[in-house]
Amino acid sequence: MSRAHAPRRPGLTRRLLAVGAEAGRRAEAGRVRFAALLLAALTLALALASVVAAHATYQGQEARGKARGPVFQQDAPDRPAVALWSVTGDSVPGSGQFPVVFLTRLTEDAPLPPGLASWPEPGEAVLSPALWDRPGARDLATRYGRTVGTIGAEGLQSPDELFAYVVPFTRAEGDGVDPIVGFGPDTGFVAFSVGQQDDAKPEWNFLLMGGLLLVLPATVLMVVAARAGAHARDRRTALLAVLGATPRNRALIVLGEALYPVLAGALPAALVIALAATVDIRLPWVGHVLVAADVRAWWWAFLAAVLAALLLVLAVVVLTDATGRERGSGNRIRGARRAPVRWAVACPVLVLIAVRGPEFFPTGTAPFVFVNWLGAAGALATLPAALAVVIGALGRGLAGLGRRLGRPGLLVAGRRAAAHPGPMARMTAGVVIAIGLLLQAVAWQGQLGSYARAAQATVDRIGTSALVVRPPTATAGQWTAFSRALPAGTETLSLTFEPQAGRTTVTGGCPALSALGLPCASVPASEVGLAADPRLRELLGWSDSGRSAVRVVLGAPVTGQGDGRGFTQTVLLSPRAGADLSEERIKQVAYASFPMGAKVATIGGEWLTAARVNQLQGEWLTLFGLAGIVILAMASGFAGLAEFLRQGRALAPLATLTGNARVYWSTALYGILLPLVLAGLVGSVVGAWLVLPQTASGSSYVSDGLLVACATAAALIGAAGWVWGAVVSVRQAAAWRPRGE
Repeated sequence: MSRAHAPRRPGLTRRLLAVGAEAGRRAEAGRVRFAALLLAALTLALALASVVAAHATYQGQEARGKARGPVFQQDAPDRPAVALWSVTGDSVPGSGQFPVVFLTRLTEDAPLPPGLASWPEPGEAVLSPALWDRPGARDLATRYGRTVGTIGAEGLQSPDELFAYVVPFTRAEGDGVDPIVGFGPDTGFVAFSVGQQDDAKPEWNFLLMGGLLLVLPATVLMVVAARAGAHARDRRTALLAVLGATPRNRALIVLGEALYPVLAGALPAALVIALAATVDIRLPWVGHVLVAADVRAWWWAFLAAVLAALLLVLAVVVLTDATGRERGSGNRIRGARRAPVRWAVACPVLVLIAVRGPEFFPTGTAPFVFVNWLGAAGALATLPAALAVVIGALGRGLAGLGRRLGRPGLLVAGRRAAAHPGPMARMTAGVVIAIGLLLQAVAWQGQLGSYARAAQATVDRIGTSALVVRPPTATAGQWTAFSRALPAGTETLSLTFEPQAGRTTVTGGCPALSALGLPCASVPASEVGLAADPRLRELLGWSDSGRSAVRVVLGAPVTGQGDGRGFTQTVLLSPRAGADLSEERIKQVAYASFPMGAKVATIGGEWLTAARVNQLQGEWLTLFGLAGIVILAMASGFAGLAEFLRQGRALAPLATLTGNARVYWSTALYGILLPLVLAGLVGSVVGAWLVLPQTASGSSYVSDGLLVACATAAALIGAAGWVWGAVVSVRQAAAWRPRGE
């Protein structure tokens, strides 16, 4: 009977799995590979779970947003209106814009919005817990009226959402005020919902971010873990083939070797997911709260992510073993190779092109961006070759230094690096490239916040000595009440911008005009060089870039949208530049005077709140990017550690005969710790250079803290690999016995 059709003996599968498990424990890098496979399964499971969590969060927030969404009477004409509903936006220091919903009850039995225990009375408000506890917003207890409670979790898209319900003193009327018949899809068709998801980045941003910054590095770690210690396994596989083992037999042995560490890695990932399904978890750095209910709603997808990670790691282990057998390869070094000098020379040239090339083009133009991208991509692509050349040269220098100083560890590590720079270059290149790509992403994200940086510069120059007021709806009487309630010394004027006429009209009383250094004349005057007051310069600069002619009119400020020929905004002024107005106090007056309050902001201040979305995106990029760098550093550390342990066996006779085990510590220091420390430093420095064209204007979220975090992550992984490699090598040397070496 042929071998292919031989009957399978009972228990053979179990015995082969046991053989594989025992072989894994006895392998030269057994414990290293065990830890590598464990971490590969853990990181891959968590990376896939993060992608599922992003989708689950968006779905959960969308469902809770619809549950509190109004059902307009126009969409349910057969049902009576129970309330008037309208919404505007507001902000507090450090936040983006959040919704403020105004409700006026029309019937006594009007249904409550989700999260409210009872209807507030006119002049009362109910806030979300995150808004109520918001630092730096001291006036929230009275801004919208009297705050009488907080919104329950079922009425919020997430626990950290900023949201408010307000019942105004005066019923709001006009555009944007709609009668409703109730809330949520159970009542009828929800055509409109508001919440923090309105200003959030689309879901695909986070799915792509998780895939590129978490799943991809975890896949690299998985492949490195699968091939760690491949030299001995290739020999074992060849022996099994000679003894007549079938491909199935060999696969079972490989599975037995990897099964325990992979299960050990998948289990804590499952426990983390179980914890997230039990309690809400606030993520570090970004402050986002992962809602347990969202995780529970997608429990099957999280379970599938863990199982997929487990099966994928096992499949890669089997496939790489088969591939290595067919090629006769492994992660062992076969011989010295010449470093690609031509590509190495191109690297610094491309760095120079990326940094200085954009200077030949106007900032922000297509050639400016293209040259920077081209140089940065080319520099990162040729970086491994440059590292190989540098490592080879450094290796020769270290070997010479070790020979002169009588340091065997330095000598061995230097000669190894000089003869075989490729493995060490590959070990460091992944970390360097990851840091460079992260800094590029964060820098370009910061470009979207350039207007916010300019707005902050305006605030730094003039503070709150000038504030822009924009009520969604207001009558002349309400404007009068608002003006009378303003703090003493506050002046009011209006700016009307007429782009077609190329003219800006400043209208106000004599005290307001004098506060800006403008003439008080009964006849309208056109002036040249009027922008002597810094507040007027900022107003004109943000509105029309200072290009329009300025016309000064003495009279009552224009309110609303003027006569339709231009855009009018109302500005409040302190008596002199440098004397700040109380933004909090003016917001209180606005919400007491206008049915739907008013947006009160510094000049250009709307850009500060709008930029919060991009800033949060940059924080997510940093969080995911740092996690990806840690994973890649672990992959590099395990690759270097496995290679070091294989090389360390050659030092066993020397260390045993001389009784000196310090050579392992010094060799591991130069072979594992030093490369990863340099990788973190080089990656941070080169990455910072490559983003100079984007960060030169200051409109970037690349900070010194981010650079330090990147370098520190690589150094900590290197330190762990150094200690581990030295300890294991010493133990191997202690167990060495002569066998004809």
